[in-house]
Amino acid sequence: MDNNDLKIIKTAILNEIEGEKFYKNAAQNAKNPDTSNDFLHLAEDEKRHQEMLRGMMDQILAGQDYSFDVKNLQGVPSLRIFNAVDSMVTDNSMEISVFHIGILMEKASMDYYSKAAHSTTLPAARSLYEYLAEWEMNHLEEMEKIYDSLTEDWWDKQSYSPS
Repeated sequence: MDNNDLKIIKTAILNEIEGEKFYKNAAQNAKNPDTSNDFLHLAEDEKRHQEMLRGMMDQILAGQDYSFDVKNLQGVPSLRIFNAVDSMVTDNSMEISVFHIGILMEKASMDYYSKAAHSTTLPAARSLYEYLAEWEMNHLEEMEKIYDSLTEDWWDKQSYSPS
């Protein structure tokens, strides 16, 4: 493995650690128990990403061939991350801010994995990065829907609508 590939993997692991900590903190501070559980689910996804990346790095550093097959994965991304989306309402602008930060993080992760897929010299790593980029895109799309709904609800409660 060349230094560029090692740097890509290490940076990805750090990004996932930061995401896990962010979502755990968001879960602790969420007022809605369903929202808290959904943030914990995201934290678990970030942890799974770390494990996948560490497994790849360990195998490659040990001189073993690394192969990535989506069919062998456990804990595939859920099609609907947020179970509480239909009942989510808030008058708390902090909760809206947490979703906005989460959106920015998921977009940055998606972009990072897309770039990593183009930069790596390892075909199996490319497959993993493409898979993770798609997984992050699923998170992003779900969070954007919730953010839009919460901000609209918040504006309604302020008796003002930006549209």
